[in-house]
Amino acid sequence: MKVTDLSLKEKILQTVVIRVNKDKFVPEQVGAAFFFGEIITEADEMGRNQARSTLAQYIENAKIPILITSDFENGCGSMLKGLTPLPYLMGLGASNSEEIAYNYGKATALEARSVGANWSFSPVSDLNINKRNPLVNVRGISDDPDVAVRLLKQVVRGMQENGLAACAKHFPGDGLDYRDQHIVTTNNTLTFTDWKKLSGKVFQELIDDGVYSIMAGHITLPDYQEEVFGNGMKLPATLSGELIDGLLKKEMDFHGVVVTDALGMGGFNGWYDTRQRSEIESFKAGCDMMLWPTADYVKNMTEAVENGYISMDRLDDAVSRILAMKEKLGLFDKDNHAIRLTKQDTDFVKKTQQETAEHAVTLVRDKGRFFPLNPEKTKKVAVVPVTHYLPAYEEAELLCRELRVRGFEVTYCEKGMNDKDIDDHDLVLYALFSRPFRPIGFLDFHSTEAKKVAASLQYGTEKTIVVSFGSPYFGNQYFERALTYVNAYSMLSPSVRAFVRAAVGEISFGSFSPVEL
Repeated sequence: MKVTDLSLKEKILQTVVIRVNKDKFVPEQVGAAFFFGEIITEADEMGRNQARSTLAQYIENAKIPILITSDFENGCGSMLKGLTPLPYLMGLGASNSEEIAYNYGKATALEARSVGANWSFSPVSDLNINKRNPLVNVRGISDDPDVAVRLLKQVVRGMQENGLAACAKHFPGDGLDYRDQHIVTTNNTLTFTDWKKLSGKVFQELIDDGVYSIMAGHITLPDYQEEVFGNGMKLPATLSGELIDGLLKKEMDFHGVVVTDALGMGGFNGWYDTRQRSEIESFKAGCDMMLWPTADYVKNMTEAVENGYISMDRLDDAVSRILAMKEKLGLFDKDNHAIRLTKQDTDFVKKTQQETAEHAVTLVRDKGRFFPLNPEKTKKVAVVPVTHYLPAYEEAELLCRELRVRGFEVTYCEKGMNDKDIDDHDLVLYALFSRPFRPIGFLDFHSTEAKKVAASLQYGTEKTIVVSFGSPYFGNQYFERALTYVNAYSMLSPSVRAFVRAAVGEISFGSFSPVEL
């Protein structure tokens, strides 16, 4: 299919990414449809089947093949119950294995395609250089560009060689600011010279290696940008022609699809008088696809093209990129959509989940020489969960069960401990659980969680083990006096089981940290 085959309205609709609603099918032909966990509430096979049938409507009714997408950052299970979540990318970074990285991408592709998806808004390609960044953290693979490039290339290859388009995000690179672009526009504070060695190097090498798409973030790169907007500030990439058309497309020679991050985010809005105006400016700046534009977008774009504010060349370039990506995915072949997973495929995905989790358990220090744990030496173990994300308590209870089946007497101390409690136990295990954006804000511990941390520094430090199923920085932020500290990066059941296996000596701990601690 050629751009010249399409009407003006059809071209504009190709630049739209809508949100799927399982109860309300949107019949109008659009370029892409995004779905995520909220559309499915069942946690069993029916959930997967419902997703498959819902998405099939969009696929079957599309005159022009449609992209089906979601945020499959750590496998498909975090977006769709019934599929398989994988440990966060930083856990993959801790594995330091290109083979596992490729399998990580392939496993994501297999499950995504099993429900009809063909495009993932991943991998996160941000370097988590600022330890205080609340949004990247374990979603990023490393703070080292060489580690990131080596492993992310394999993730992308694993996805794209198995029919799932990858999307490197969030250009020009999150992880430098201490704020959240969901709330405000954030800054990549590197000098342009350093940017080319760090964030820019990651994106450039992924471009050179053939990544199909890139997501523009609501993030500035002030040292590169010369254009000053209104109040003396620099525009985010999603609104900056300097960054998208100039730097990304021309200087970095990117010929794939540029999609915006969500247009409802605080970092995007407020620069122009209306969000509708901002959407037109975003497209003019070089973004090819709009993630969840307003209902007036097609009408406003039509007017902008007809009055010459948006050139037909700009529109045709965007649509050409979109159609080319669909061609690469083989979507013009009507039979090349949802696939059925074989038992071999399912086994491969589960094995990848387990291998990633088990290679991601990093022993940061063991001055207490507790490992391997032995119930004959440390029979009575107290487990203290520290988290402000309530679902994580289920994983804390799993931790207790995994220890009990190995012969330990375990006390679950959800409310923390005092000095008498500690005297009654041989070992105290503080289990920290966190993940970005759950809830919105910094990953610091607050209120009752902070009190648990304070108690840990007062009593029983000589018999304390700390494991973080989340941020790797808690060790120095809160527990620098703990003799023994482990990073496991993800608050998933496989990660909890992997930690216990390593703790009792069934598998070996890893020693590679993907970030500087």
